Order: sequence, then C-alpha cells, then structure tokens
Amino acid sequence: MKRFIYTILTVAALASSCTDLEPKVYSNITMEQLMSDAEQNSGYMLSPVYGQMRWFFEDRSVWDLYEIGTDAWVVPINTDGGWNDNGIWQRLNKHEWYTTDPHFSEVWTHLWYGITSCCNRALYQLEEAGVELDEATVAEIKVARAHYYYHLLSFFGNVPIETEFDVPEGYLPETRTRKEVYDFIVSEIRGNMDKLTEEKTYSRFNKWAAKHMLARVYLNAEAWLGPEYASKRDSTIILCDEIIAGGRYSLDDSFSHVFSLDNTNSPEVIFSIPYDETTKSPVLHCIYAKTFHWAGKAVYDAASAGYNGLRAIPSYVEDTFDAEEDPVTHNCISYNDRRYADTYLMGQQYDYVTKEPLSLRLSNVDVPYNHTNHITSPTAAGEFEGYRYGKYEIKIGQKWETDQDWVMYRFGETLMMKAECLLRKGMAEEAAEIVNEVRARSFDENLPEDVRTLTAGQLSATVEVNGVPVRYGEFLNELGREFCGEAMRREQLIRFDDVYTKGSWWGHTASGQEHLHLYPIPDSERITNPKLKQNDGYPE
Repeated sequence: MKRFIYTILTVAALASSCTDLEPKVYSNITMEQLMSDAEQNSGYMLSPVYGQMRWFFEDRSVWDLYEIGTDAWVVPINTDGGWNDNGIWQRLNKHEWYTTDPHFSEVWTHLWYGITSCCNRALYQLEEAGVELDEATVAEIKVARAHYYYHLLSFFGNVPIETEFDVPEGYLPETRTRKEVYDFIVSEIRGNMDKLTEEKTYSRFNKWAAKHMLARVYLNAEAWLGPEYASKRDSTIILCDEIIAGGRYSLDDSFSHVFSLDNTNSPEVIFSIPYDETTKSPVLHCIYAKTFHWAGKAVYDAASAGYNGLRAIPSYVEDTFDAEEDPVTHNCISYNDRRYADTYLMGQQYDYVTKEPLSLRLSNVDVPYNHTNHITSPTAAGEFEGYRYGKYEIKIGQKWETDQDWVMYRFGETLMMKAECLLRKGMAEEAAEIVNEVRARSFDENLPEDVRTLTAGQLSATVEVNGVPVRYGEFLNELGREFCGEAMRREQLIRFDDVYTKGSWWGHTASGQEHLHLYPIPDSERITNPKLKQNDGYPE
C-alpha cells in the first residue's frame, strides 16, 4: 500500500523515473531548497533511481523473463484467440524466441534507462550543480545501479559497463564479457555496502539489502561463470550470517502477511518496490491484470477487470506442491501446506456482495466460474482453466493502479540461500534445520512431523524434477513452494543441474541448448549500436 512513495519530481538537476525517455518536470523546487536538508529530502533526490524499478513487474518485464518460460507459469492462447500476440508468449514457453521479440528489447531498454538516465544522470547532475553528496548517498546510488546491472547480468550476460552520463556525441558503448560485468557488480556492491545505513529503510537500499543482493550474485556465480566459482558459496554463507546477526529482520509469523496490503509492517521484508493506487504508481498493475479473468470483478468488487492470460502450469502445481486432485473436477481435495492456497487463486469463485457462486454464460450454457488445475493446451485455453497468480493480496475494490508493495528481497530467502550453500557443502543436517525453520509457519503444528519437516536425507537425495535427475531435487522443489512467482524460478532451474534446458514440462519440450541460459541481445539495440556483440548461439 501507500508507504514511502518515491515522489516523481525533477529539480533543476534530476530527471524523472518514468519509462518515457523525456523527463517531465513536476515541481520547480530549486537545488538550494532541496539541499537545505539533504537527509530529509534524499527521497526526492533518489526518486529517479528507485522509481524506475516500479516497471519490473509490468508487462514484458523483468518478472516475465524470470518466470515465463519456466515450469511455473505460462500465458496460453485462449480459445477465442486472445493472447496470441504473434506468438511471443508461446515462444517464451517453448524456448524458441526470436532476437526481435519485444520482451528482450523492452527489458533491455528499461534496465539501461535505470542505469544511465537515472543512476548515472543523478550522480552527474548533482556533481555539476556543485552539490557535495555525502558518502552514503553516493553509495546508495551505486548499489542501486548494481541492482539494475544484476538483472542484465542474469538475462544477457555480456553487456557494456557504463558509469558516466556525460559522454561524447556519437559515443557507442562496447560489449564486455559476462565475467567483467560480474566483477564490476561485485566490486560496486562490496565497495559501497558498508557505507550504507544499518537501520531499516523501507524501499531503499541499506547495508543489509546490499549484502542480500551480493549473496544472491555469489549464489549464482558458478552457474553463470563455471565450476571455479563454486567457492563463492562460502561468501554467500558469510553474508547471510551477517544479515542474520544484524538482527534487523526475522521470519514473519504469517507467510501471507509478507505479500499482504500491510506488508510494510512485515519483519521479513528487506527491500521492496512500493506502489500506490492514489498516486497511480504505476498506472497498470500488469500481473494482476494479466492473470485475472475479466469476469472476476465481482469476486473482489473490483473497479478494474483482468485480461485472462497468466496461469500456473498444471504439472508444477501437481509435482512441486504434491497436490492431490480430484480427476473429475481438477480441484484440490486436501493439502497441508498453507503456501499452496496462499499462492494461487483457484476453485469456485463467489460474488463479494451476494456470496453466491459465480458463473458465466458461454454458448447458451451457464459455466461455473471455477479455476481448475487443467489447461486444455497452450494454444487452446478455456475461459477458467488454470490456477491464477494470487500470492499478493487482492484489495477489495482492486484497481489497475495497485496498492500492493512488491517484495524484491526477504529474510526467508536469506535463510534459504544459506541452507542451499550448506547443503552443497555436505552439511545437510544444518541445512535441514534452516529449511524446517522456514517451513514451520506454513504447517499446522499438530500435523505429523514427517509432513511438517524435511530430513537431511530427503534434501540430499537425487530426485527427478521435470524428467531430470537432480541432486538436491527436493530442495529445488522446496524453493518452488516457498518462492513461487517471486521472480526467481529461471535462476533456480539453471542452478540445479540445468533443469531449465534439460527439463520438459507441460507445453514445453527440453531443448538441451545451453546457450539459452542467456537471452539474445535485442536486434533493435544492435542496429543502433553495431559495437554490441550477439550472445553465442544466436544469429548475427
């Protein structure tokens, strides 16, 4: 909900953080007025730096590239032809994308805008204005810039490294290797994280959020750069231990509270992106709109309908959550893990006002408004087929202009990163203790222990996931249960025995092509800048 909202404001020196490439001035406040109390007004100064991150959960966004194309989520073509969009969503699901597909160009553009027109520009223009920024503010901007670079590193790998805004006319940046980009990110975070405040700063980088980001970078280093980086897992453990010892964060007693309209008060949230329907930041909450059926307005007395697109992949629901289903209704019969019901919008839907079951008249027949864990095919999805994304609380009277704050980093992930590293080091008992600490809140304590907990043996075993024998496969499944839909799944599947390219799931056949670990450099960018090199495996 409305918390500390980044005011979109341009002051003599600062550009706005909208995705438009032209800055918009909303105030004529002078630099002298702004700097009269720099600490109080730092939110204004940094608004472009953070405001651009709101786009991460929009359409054809960072979230899409982390989750769609994995075993968890799909945007099928509806029986009426909706969501065909020239096949772009189907190509993501099948890993048959084109270098011209809009997801890549839009993600590239928005991430680079965050780096150059927000972070680099803020540092340059404040310096040009003669402002002596305190060390913590400079560090915060650089860590936020590293956050944008982290996603470029994960998606595209080999990209330019740009730290200057004022460049000569006609200047074109050159591609740097993935290792160079990785080294730059690590250096930027390590060189600045201890200059940040240790206090909680809602929706801004503090010392602990920076350490959490670096821990995640180290966790993925081996998958990105090769086995010689396996030792970086020791650094992940150290960073996680420092966050734990810092004592600022803890597990929320309620899993659902982390994703509630009140999640600013969750002790688990380390870094989040705030949204507010009153200020229309952003204008469109695309994951809500993308997954919600247009007839679902009555369920939440909503002001805005949805587009009936995004759905959970049925095999993920069944295999990851071990869901027991009625073969006739395709609805869950019973399940003990509360994360299941807290993740999906499923089953019969009811009118918010009358409390009566809803239905929709199709072909002169009243069809119950019942989301089932079944989709006829990726190219012929029925109206209500497929569980929907329901992890974040939907507000009564929900609008497209959302009030949900989106969590980027949380303490539950801090603990699970440490557990994964311990498990890979052969310390399965210690890893199991952490895993069960995180699981505990999602199970009734009266259930049998073998239902509530996972053993060291279970976590260490080789388990088949999507047809691939995966060492620590049950741990991968646990990550899928805990972090479903939190923009992590692509990295998880690559990190665990490359299930991403070796695995097959509903609507997707394994390709085995490792070059798909990186997305292509968009053709539109290479036309503009011929110095950009295409990633291996893609046509030049």
